[in-house]
Formats: sequence, structure tokens, C-alpha cells
Amino acid sequence: MFAAIIAVSLLTTIDPRPQKELPEAAKKELKKLEGKWKFVKSLDANKEAEPDAKEPEVFMVFKGADVTLEFGEKKETVRVAAIDPSTDPKCIDLVEKREGRPDRTLEGVFKIDGDKLLLALCITREGKERPVGFGKPTDPRTVVWTLKRVKE
Repeated sequence: MFAAIIAVSLLTTIDPRPQKELPEAAKKELKKLEGKWKFVKSLDANKEAEPDAKEPEVFMVFKGADVTLEFGEKKETVRVAAIDPSTDPKCIDLVEKREGRPDRTLEGVFKIDGDKLLLALCITREGKERPVGFGKPTDPRTVVWTLKRVKE
């Protein structure tokens, strides 16, 4: 069930078209995110979920501007379109390429605290709405994920 919650949020492929160059400050922030992160909790307006030992582990892997979601044998990749480390919380926009439909921008905020990453995203089909923090969402389109850095 936990993997399904995560998978429903981001099912897509990367956009192969050339991407706009990110500013230097954004590249530095991406460097801090680089690596593999394991999902440990998902929170939305209706429930809080932790991984079930019977399900495959779910990971988010940052490599440059590509972010790959790994769950079991499945892998889906989105692209970081924008990142602003000057805001509090820091802002991030992920773009997903959807076959046969317009690309979708997922607006979010994030916070790195040691080996913990908090990531709040608005998962909406139309329009843009950036979450403002990491508490329990009241909007059913918002998810807050807690991830732990995987030391490899």
C-alpha cells in the first residue's frame, strides 16, 4: 500500500528535450540532495503511512537534475525544473512528462536535516499550488514525504 501511495503520485518519464540551465545556487543545492533516499513516511490529508515490510522498499534517487523514483522493479524519473535555496522552506519544482497529455509541474518545498529529507509536493492535475510547510496537509492534493539518506 505504501508503495502504491508513492507510485500514484509520480508515474511518468523524463522529458528528453534539452532543459534550461539551472542557476549556480540551484546546482549547489542539487549537489546536497544527490544520492539515494529511502521513503520512511508518507502523510496526506487523510492518513499517515509507513512502509509495510511485505512491500518493496521505495527510494528516490537524485542525480543532477534527474530524480528517479524506484519501487520494486519499477523506475520512474522526473526532472528538477527549478530549485530556490533562498526561500524558507526551500522551493523545488519537478516536471513530469506525460505521454499524450501536457507536462505537469509539481510544486514543492523541501528541507534537509542531516540524513533526513522532508519533501512536500502538490500533486494536482491543473494549476500550481506550492505547499507552505511539512505539517499534516489539509489539501487532499498535497503529500509530505519523509526520506532517509541511504549510505552506500
